[in-house]
Amino acid sequence: MGDRRVVEIGPKRREWFGAGGSAPPDAERLLARARDGATCRWEGLGKRAGRSFDQVDAERILWRAVEAGLVVIRERKTRRGDWEPYQWRLTEAGKASLPPRPQGPDVAGYLALGDDPNHPVLSAIRAWLERASGSAAVTRIVLAIGEELRAGGFPRERLLSVRVKGRSKGIQIEEHRAELEEALGLPLDQVVRSGGRAALVAGQIQFRVQGVVIDSSGLPPWMALPPETIDKMENLRVAAKRLLTIENLIPFEEEARVGLPQDTVALWVRGFPGDLEREMVGRFVAAGIETIDHWGDLDLGGLRILRYVRSFASVEVRMFRMEAALLDSMPTLPLKQTEREELAKWVADLEAPGRELAAAILEKERKAEQEAWYLRRRSGPA
Repeated sequence: MGDRRVVEIGPKRREWFGAGGSAPPDAERLLARARDGATCRWEGLGKRAGRSFDQVDAERILWRAVEAGLVVIRERKTRRGDWEPYQWRLTEAGKASLPPRPQGPDVAGYLALGDDPNHPVLSAIRAWLERASGSAAVTRIVLAIGEELRAGGFPRERLLSVRVKGRSKGIQIEEHRAELEEALGLPLDQVVRSGGRAALVAGQIQFRVQGVVIDSSGLPPWMALPPETIDKMENLRVAAKRLLTIENLIPFEEEARVGLPQDTVALWVRGFPGDLEREMVGRFVAAGIETIDHWGDLDLGGLRILRYVRSFASVEVRMFRMEAALLDSMPTLPLKQTEREELAKWVADLEAPGRELAAAILEKERKAEQEAWYLRRRSGPA
């Protein structure tokens, strides 16, 4: 059994102690659960030890920690007369064996730097951090996303994990979706990507790359332009005068497959536009685009993205399929309290775009996703 001793603390209770020694490997994360003197439950140990451990692994670690004098395990006698462990706690030696508690996220240092007030994600992050309502783990992820965006980068799940935990699989972004979406003000997959970058473009365009002419007519229904292609793009030509920026992927695909009007090219802006999308908007305008129609969600996020597109586009940006009346004909979703508060501020801001839509969303207590356009009730011919 190892170097352990048992002490009776009642007719049906006893505790196991050890003589002392080195800590067992892989024990730190589990022992840290009792860092502040807490008495921990035996049940569910596997979940607390980490993803690569199960209940048997965790029990083995704790019994070896007892032998090392780091942990006390308490047992109780069952009705059948058997002893079963049900609680454990750290000894003073166990507490001393743990490294110092990591310092909290540097929220004050982040907030001390300014941001573009029109950037939808950076603005939402700032408001969320100022409320100081997030867990330490989520706050670290949010800070990493904000720092990446400030640097003009592209938040990707594996790279965020390296920044926060030091390894590519150290955090599971999806587990924190609800908190992250509250902090970012947009759906998670519109901000954090799992793969590489490419600007998706539909419509008739032509350009040269390293002397080779690329014509979109040979690549229906859209083209994916990675940063290496955009950097080497020359002599971009478009016959269109109108650019349609589309917030979400499914509507972009649907419009491209149905076919765009002859005077239109379309760009998927991936939720809020990143550096590639902003670059393509600028190139399109330089090639002759005179007007931008932006189509987004009928919600706070959609309004924020609309304002951001207007902030960097050098031509007129109009709302497209974002009329307040659509809330009566499309499937809708209820608002969250934080959305109500932010929409009220939007309506009160005389410079904010889409105030009529914001007021209607607030009044009806309902919002709509862009995809709901394809499920709307039609009162007349299509």
